Amino acid sequence: MKTNILIKTSLVLFIITSFLNAKNSRLPVKALKVTIPITIDGKLDEDVWKNVPICNFIQKEPNEGAEATEKTCAWIAYDEKYLYVAAKLYDSNPSQIEKSLYRRDGSFDTDMFTVFLDTYNDKRNGYYFAVNPGGSMNDGILYNDSWDDSRWDGIWESAASIDGEGWNLEIKIPYSQLRFNTADELVWGVNFKRKIKRTNEITYYVMVPKEEGGFVSHFASLDGIKGVKPKQRFELLPYIVQKAQYIKHDSDDPYYRGNQYRTTLGADFKVSIGSNLNLDGTINPDFGQVEVDPAVLNLSAFETYYDEKRPFFLEGTNIFDFAWGGINNHWGFNFSWPTLFYSRRIGQAPKGDVDDYDYIDTPKETRILGAAKLTGKVGDNINLGVLSAVTERTYAEYKLDGKNHEAEVEPLTHFGVVRMQKELDGGKNSIGFMVTSVNRDLNSDAMKDLYADNALTFGVDGWITLDDSSNYVLSAAGIGSYKHGNNEYISRLQRAPYRYFQRPDATFSKYDTTRTYLAGWYGRAILNKQKGNFYLNASIGAVSPGFDYNDLGFQYWADKINVAVVSGYRWYNTTEIFRNRSLYGALSYDADFEGNVYRRGIMAFYNATFVNYYYVSGNLGYSLETDARNITRGGPLAKIPSGFDASINFGTDSRKPIIIEPYAYGWVDKLGGRSGEVGVYLSWKPSPSISLTFGPSLSSTKEEFQWVDSYEDASSTKMFGKRYIYAELNQTVISGDIRLNWTFSPTMSLQLFLQPMFAVGDYSEFKELSQPKSYKFNKYGENGSTINYSAENDEYTVNADPANNGESYTYSNPDFNFKSLRGNMVFRWEFLPGSVFYLVWSHEQTNFEDPGRFNFKHDFRNLMTSESDNVYLAKIAYWFDI
Repeated sequence: MKTNILIKTSLVLFIITSFLNAKNSRLPVKALKVTIPITIDGKLDEDVWKNVPICNFIQKEPNEGAEATEKTCAWIAYDEKYLYVAAKLYDSNPSQIEKSLYRRDGSFDTDMFTVFLDTYNDKRNGYYFAVNPGGSMNDGILYNDSWDDSRWDGIWESAASIDGEGWNLEIKIPYSQLRFNTADELVWGVNFKRKIKRTNEITYYVMVPKEEGGFVSHFASLDGIKGVKPKQRFELLPYIVQKAQYIKHDSDDPYYRGNQYRTTLGADFKVSIGSNLNLDGTINPDFGQVEVDPAVLNLSAFETYYDEKRPFFLEGTNIFDFAWGGINNHWGFNFSWPTLFYSRRIGQAPKGDVDDYDYIDTPKETRILGAAKLTGKVGDNINLGVLSAVTERTYAEYKLDGKNHEAEVEPLTHFGVVRMQKELDGGKNSIGFMVTSVNRDLNSDAMKDLYADNALTFGVDGWITLDDSSNYVLSAAGIGSYKHGNNEYISRLQRAPYRYFQRPDATFSKYDTTRTYLAGWYGRAILNKQKGNFYLNASIGAVSPGFDYNDLGFQYWADKINVAVVSGYRWYNTTEIFRNRSLYGALSYDADFEGNVYRRGIMAFYNATFVNYYYVSGNLGYSLETDARNITRGGPLAKIPSGFDASINFGTDSRKPIIIEPYAYGWVDKLGGRSGEVGVYLSWKPSPSISLTFGPSLSSTKEEFQWVDSYEDASSTKMFGKRYIYAELNQTVISGDIRLNWTFSPTMSLQLFLQPMFAVGDYSEFKELSQPKSYKFNKYGENGSTINYSAENDEYTVNADPANNGESYTYSNPDFNFKSLRGNMVFRWEFLPGSVFYLVWSHEQTNFEDPGRFNFKHDFRNLMTSESDNVYLAKIAYWFDI
């Protein structure tokens, strides 16, 4: 009897386990050979589509594990040149199919079908190709098992149609767009996804449960592709740009007319090397961006980061990411993985200047003489990326006292990057390295004072999976850096805002004006729990004071030790109120190599999606009193008071024509400093081809000790012979991003972007820091100190200690009233696959009148009546597949 019960119980458990596993491990997909080319018209009338399809899709949303409410069937076929994908997407209400049009790679909030391909079958990387019922297309790459990047643009074809049963689609992908190993029979990974917008139903052929980790590693096998050899790829994309600019200028400027109308020629090319590597090259790449950088108010000592927009540098950028692989969550807490390769350094605006001139013509960017990039795989599991670029020696032409002159403003420079990463045990473990180098030909004292002649970094990274179920992964990286230059340049590096070696109270790293090199190191390790309801992430890292990689990277910090722990719980099950929710708690700690503590914080993060698809998220945080190195900008340490911060974000159902997403953020500190911001993102889609978004925001800040200036005064003995001036800053910022997208067809669109911005700062209550390692201040005008304002010169003169012969110091009124209107309009027409015609208008207005006084009506009128800069350009790029 007991034996029978045991057998029956085991049988039931086997059946249940088999059923659950079936949702996450599907039968192989068989590719069908065709001998007659398929016409891509969205009509499934070819004989090959009459074969038995793949139809059993499983829900991930809204009811995980349930069968799809609408039937979906898919096929894959191939011939010697192309891979074909077709799908029949049944719909019980065809009139409700969402078929909105979007620009290529736009945000697809619509019904959609996606095919995913792991062409190396490495369980970590791949491609995706998506089509909606209106024929709009999207594509990108998959990497790190579960991440995607839409910046990759393949050249492929698709078509869709709607009938009484639902909608249909066909996709045609040239093998030249895919990288794969050569074999008699190719074995790839494959998955399919369907989204039905009106019900928010998302189904997959291979559905990965939310509690699981990864995505690509779960794909089904795609079999049956025989006799296909990778095509030797050679693509050429020449372009021509005609620009006309009408910008603010002096009517006597002799350089304006020569720069007003410019014609630019250039080309990108792509060559395959074997089946796994691509060589990309560019000659005189286009700087005529179709998207303007946003206006940013930056009152800090640090550089502003801007995204890359040049096509040559966008493709394959994930290969050059350092240390980001292996784990699926990377919490930073002011200490993240370094950006060793920031491509906007190549061709950046020249940094040199001219002290005295009447008129000057300085190029806005440094011309790239040539660049090449090799990316792909070596063997089955080694990822390789190599980049080399050369920028020209650049001169500014200027007139002084009626004579023509020129001055070098950028040296001849070579930029190099080598990235290699080897994955082991099917991607469970990895080891890699990255090298960057910048080498300059410095033949003038001005350039030697401005740049390093050689700058190198070398890093090693990797990850280790710690258990058989791939639940815990340890990721780690170490980097060394070295720079060489003259005394002036290395001295300036030592004074950088993330270093401040010149601090008079520094004890670990001393300022040395005789040095001709700077070297340092970085190390970090993160333990991450990859899946499950319970979550854990713990990290420890350190970066030495001399670490510097800013010549080809983007640097925020040095001289730091960081420890952080994040833990929480994620609820994936649907209840009467929630579809999913999560709650995390975190602790973080920062110190420098002297033992000064810069951060001690405790935080909580929350997120929830309701059953009606509204959502709410935000955070709460408390920071303890800490030391501050940046407050005095190279002076002795100060203190930052303890404070609280909080944020909340809310959003309505994204399926509706109108979407409202308000948010609010605020912080307050012990001294009464405070800041708050409120805003809302409004999205409206009045028709299938038009969408409008508007994101107004209002922020108000009261900063009790905002930096103003510093000066030397021997009577300031407590502050090492200098005085550090601060003020109370009351700042108001109003801005808004406005975007209009009008898509005429899947290959033709019009985009409009406008960003008005009003930022007003009123400085008052001027004072100075009274002693190091504090936030104690002496207010000017009290206790014997003096402050006087000259309205004629708009300057303040202060003397902190006239009784003891203190030095007087004069500084400009720091009040500001920055008003800006930036925008552009882009017409894009892909008249042939890969060939695009652009018409672009860029506009900018700025105004600085009435500093410190905020009157929106008056400020708006001042901005609208200001002179504007307008740039018009036409660009045509034609793709040759040779």
